[in-house]
Amino acid sequence: MNNLSGILVTLSIASFLISCSQEGGFGVKSVLPEGEIRGEFLSADENKSTIKIKSLAMGPDLTDKFSGSLNQELELVVQPGDLALLQNNKIFRGKLQETFSGSLGKSFLLHYIWPDDRAERIRLNNVNRLLRRDTLSMGQDVIRTVGDQVPPFALYDQDGRVLTSEYFDGSITVLNFIFTRCSVSDMCPASTRKMKKLQELSSQKKIPFIQFLSVSLDSEFDSPGVLKTYARGYGLSEANFKLGTARKTVIDDITRQLGISRKKEDGQPLDHTMRTMIINAKRQIVYQVPGKSWSVKDFFSRLQPDNG
Repeated sequence: MNNLSGILVTLSIASFLISCSQEGGFGVKSVLPEGEIRGEFLSADENKSTIKIKSLAMGPDLTDKFSGSLNQELELVVQPGDLALLQNNKIFRGKLQETFSGSLGKSFLLHYIWPDDRAERIRLNNVNRLLRRDTLSMGQDVIRTVGDQVPPFALYDQDGRVLTSEYFDGSITVLNFIFTRCSVSDMCPASTRKMKKLQELSSQKKIPFIQFLSVSLDSEFDSPGVLKTYARGYGLSEANFKLGTARKTVIDDITRQLGISRKKEDGQPLDHTMRTMIINAKRQIVYQVPGKSWSVKDFFSRLQPDNG
């Protein structure tokens, strides 16, 4: 075997072993940041808002608290939105925070939970590599506008399922951008209320093939379970209304391409612009209104079959 072949074999083996270590394979403990845990959902007690999980990997601080034993069963407190997520996604990654539960006493709250199925994660990353490449190819000053197609992307929806740009295929979609901690009444809260009203009107008039998508601008807080709680809080009909989130770099690429600016300074709320769009069944932007002043009446008139 020549030197180059030997190097390639060595790298392949190392990559395989690292992958197995990251997945918890061969009994090797994954290295996670402090406060994080990777686990498998086992069961839930909805009345107590508790779950049982099997630990697969832990951050070093949690390893000390839980005696460093993997594959042990833990009983944890969980929020309702995250409980819905876990019932659809057995393998997860999240954070643990000490808390007090009426049923358990001193316990741990599992929060900021994300699906962590390996195959789905690979699928998500592969699509978003295309998004990254596409964003870089556009340059700094070009954004997509009416007549352009939306870029390829992959998010997690409020149920923890992978949602790609294939979501637009075959339907008319109203797309906007929000974040759940937004407290400016005429920004995200108003936009979500208008989206809900538009959804209700479309249902009442029985307009076919209409759906809605709100993309979070704040993935540092808006995990899928948080979006689930947000959807329930606004009474959204989730049959044709998705809320999507992903890591910050993905959201950066999507907002860059679709003309949304956002910035976050320490101690300050997220500052962002707004843009509401209609995407046709071929993933093409057919209408958009920048800013917060879009109207339900205007958008509803454009969702009529003759205007689709």
